[in-house]
Amino acid sequence: YVASGAVNSSTPVQYCGFISQVQSIDDCLRKFWEVETINEPAKMLSEEEEFCEHHYKTTHKRDETGRYIVQMPVKDIEKLGESKTMAIKRLDQLWKRLSRDEAMKNLYQDFMQEYLDLDHMEKVNDVKSASPLCYYLPHHGVFRPEKTTTKLRVVFNASSPTTSGSSLNDHLLKGLVKEDIFEIMTRFRKHKFAFTTDIQKMYRQILIDPAQRDLLRIIWKDIEDADPTEFRLKTVTYGTASAPFLAIRTLKQLALDESSRFPLASDVTQQDAYMDDIVSGASDLGTAKELQSQLHSMLKAGGMTLHKWSSNSKELWNSCASNDQEHQFLSTTEPSVKTLGITWKPTEDTFTFKVSIIEKASCTKRDVLSVIARLYDPLGFIGPVITKAKMFLQKLWQLKVNWDGELPEPLAKQWTHFVGSFKFIEELHIDRFLLADAIKKTILVGFADASQAAYGAVVYMKSISETNSVVMKLIASKSRIAPIKTISIPRLELSACLLLSQLV
Repeated sequence: YVASGAVNSSTPVQYCGFISQVQSIDDCLRKFWEVETINEPAKMLSEEEEFCEHHYKTTHKRDETGRYIVQMPVKDIEKLGESKTMAIKRLDQLWKRLSRDEAMKNLYQDFMQEYLDLDHMEKVNDVKSASPLCYYLPHHGVFRPEKTTTKLRVVFNASSPTTSGSSLNDHLLKGLVKEDIFEIMTRFRKHKFAFTTDIQKMYRQILIDPAQRDLLRIIWKDIEDADPTEFRLKTVTYGTASAPFLAIRTLKQLALDESSRFPLASDVTQQDAYMDDIVSGASDLGTAKELQSQLHSMLKAGGMTLHKWSSNSKELWNSCASNDQEHQFLSTTEPSVKTLGITWKPTEDTFTFKVSIIEKASCTKRDVLSVIARLYDPLGFIGPVITKAKMFLQKLWQLKVNWDGELPEPLAKQWTHFVGSFKFIEELHIDRFLLADAIKKTILVGFADASQAAYGAVVYMKSISETNSVVMKLIASKSRIAPIKTISIPRLELSACLLLSQLV
């Protein structure tokens, strides 16, 4: 058959489909309540991690001053697109904000001038002869005027996409970053004479190989109406994906290279360093002073400087220059310092807690989760408090309360009363030092138990002195919420025993 005649012109129809590749918050939270299994044993390095390690070993070097020069581990870097246009646009947006805030503008100008004065960046004199592989880092400032020290933090955004759709971070390998706060803080508690310090501008003490510095270009102008100027950042830059690996690996390399000259400092740097913080000590004052001296000298050999020293020992504290001290021994208020996120009062030698909660007229499930996330407690000192908070959140999930809907009045009152009790956490003081003086014997004592709602484990250190006096101190605890699916008490008790075995 043949059909003929006029037909309407075809109208194109567009269809748009959406596939969610991100699990809902409820699905993610469901995993949070699952029973945790035994910790995985140390696994083999991945292919990428092995490559990063080999790349570091074969490319790092030291200059005539001892400072390290490293290369960023990259992949498919030739696929980077053009990024200068976006960087200029972001700079114009930045200046619109700076022009409205004189205090922030002055701090931003000071930051950039310091970067230049310290030779951490260099001016690009011949812009036209740019390397074919250039990446321009947009930057912006996080201004917090309430801070007493660093009021402005400048952020270099290596995740800003180029015209090819990929960013610098998409072409950088992250490497292995393995540091355990739990282990570091537990070791910190065995020292009678303890101290903390950090490496000043750690990332910026490590140079990037000149061949890669065009990947770290920025655009800046000191005056709003001036022409933009191009600079190259010369050092490891915060915000790049490989920066943590390069910084930690360089600190380890320094410890290895200088181990024969500074054996005490080498061991401590490899074991008791967390990013730019060193948390350590010794059992006697003489060793502690020697360790302090070796750390100064070893870090100086690598072009790094230690500052912000804190100690429970006035003798150790006095051995530091006054401008390098984090606190004062003679002050009207009890000094406290943050030690890997935990508040430590050095002169009292105790750990304390302070929970800052913003009171709101209404409360949602999202607010509850936000409060729980602020209860930072890696050693489990306030485990019962956090466990109770998690149990409340589990109840909200079981009742299918919306994330952004107000809590029903009975639950809201219950939560408000619970949060109101947080002020009593500040009265809690945990001794940092675990041992008795002149010990002749130490015993680990562990307990594990379970209920239908939760299970947990706790470990104490029992130390017996030569005079037979006994000191019992809390080391750490862990707790878990029982899964939503009902499990028998005996099985939960077995889970608690497993948790205890992991803890010890």
